[in-house]
Amino acid sequence: MTKIRTHAVRQLEELGIPYQVVRQAHKARNVEEAAAERGVPPHQVVKTLLVRYPDRKHVVALVRGDQRLSLKKLARLIQVKVLEMAPEADVPRITGYQIGAVAPLGLRRTDLPIYVDHHILQEPRVSISAGRHDTGLELATGDLIRAVAGQVADITESSGDEHLEALHLLEP
Repeated sequence: MTKIRTHAVRQLEELGIPYQVVRQAHKARNVEEAAAERGVPPHQVVKTLLVRYPDRKHVVALVRGDQRLSLKKLARLIQVKVLEMAPEADVPRITGYQIGAVAPLGLRRTDLPIYVDHHILQEPRVSISAGRHDTGLELATGDLIRAVAGQVADITESSGDEHLEALHLLEP
């Protein structure tokens, strides 16, 4: 089997972060298909989303596969009035990856701020795109956060947040 060499893989190797390549039999078209192909539940898959400021600058948001990004929460966090999902044409130009295969590592633009939803920390291991439609990467959640140098915050829509808050109340 040929070794996968994508920008994401190269960055993990340069950082000395252990990972596992997961080859998919088919190209995944959505999170559910990617999760099934990789043999993990959708909440273990991390989506890499490109978001645009009104002044055309970009940021990256990482959210679990079973959750939706809240543009309002992210806008509040970065202190702007409004954000929008980046147009499709921006994705390959800014990230260096095709839509549906964007990895949070090895991005073409290295100056993009990266925001990681705090729900991702609930998973000990996560599955991300390797930068190809037919391949994923599995790694420890802490290693992903360290590799992307992302800011962890609450940036997803609120369904299920009540359960998370109740868990925090139970912690010593």
